[in-house]
Amino acid sequence: IHHLDTPFNNPSADVLADIEVTDPTHPLFGRRFALLRRLAPIGGQTSVLVVYQEGVFLRLPLVATDLVLSERRPPAKLTVSAVTELVTLAQRFGVCPSLPTPSGTASVPSANSTSSPT
Repeated sequence: IHHLDTPFNNPSADVLADIEVTDPTHPLFGRRFALLRRLAPIGGQTSVLVVYQEGVFLRLPLVATDLVLSERRPPAKLTVSAVTELVTLAQRFGVCPSLPTPSGTASVPSANSTSSPT
């Protein structure tokens, strides 16, 4: 009797599709993995099973991969250069002055004198 691997549970490496982790907040951002299968939702979140390396599999959230539409992806993290550019533009166009002008009248100082130490 010949023992053969069932393609359903053990697809050959040349049949597997590659997916990429596209969520910039995910620790494996930018990495590509061979997709084994889509898994049933757990706690409302659908995930996929991918091959990390020979005999090691990872469960990744579906929304962190390129299998979802771009408008459903989480927002990207801000980089230091992006924040610096934003602040520079805001200062150039006077959007946020560094020293705000005071509004209203100054508060009246308290008439009570400080107590002396005993």
